[in-house]
Amino acid sequence: MRAEIVPIAPADKPALWAELQDYIAEMTAHVDIAPVNGAYEYPGLDAYWTDAGRCAFWAVAEGERAGFALLRRDGAMDGEGTMIMAEFYVRPRFRRTGLGLDFARRLLARFPATWILSEFVTNTGAIAFWRRAIEGHAYSERNYVGGQGKERIEQRVVITSPA
Repeated sequence: MRAEIVPIAPADKPALWAELQDYIAEMTAHVDIAPVNGAYEYPGLDAYWTDAGRCAFWAVAEGERAGFALLRRDGAMDGEGTMIMAEFYVRPRFRRTGLGLDFARRLLARFPATWILSEFVTNTGAIAFWRRAIEGHAYSERNYVGGQGKERIEQRVVITSPA
């Protein structure tokens, strides 16, 4: 399934917030996060509409929002610098359709750069997914301890064009 990549408009922030709640709830299987006043916090969300080094995209399929990605670049989005996949989510009903892989690969190709991808070591599905997404590109991996003392794995890959 092919994903249409659509920038998330500031007016869509409430819809993104709702999707983030589902995403973060899934992440609680890998990291201790508790809701505050009934919602999971995501500090810095507003920066995706104010910081030149950040951008947010919907994955749209069959006219429906199927997921989202939050990207950061060290520097402005139209400049040089390392790209970081800050968050990446595909709604459950669109998983295992090829949409997530298409969305990921097209995002990577859209911003040729050195990319950093990072997953919790316990999230074996995400690790396998990102290894498939960067298949055909040379990459390196390293384990490290991230926030809250949780072990993570990081892939660094240079994307110059689609694989």
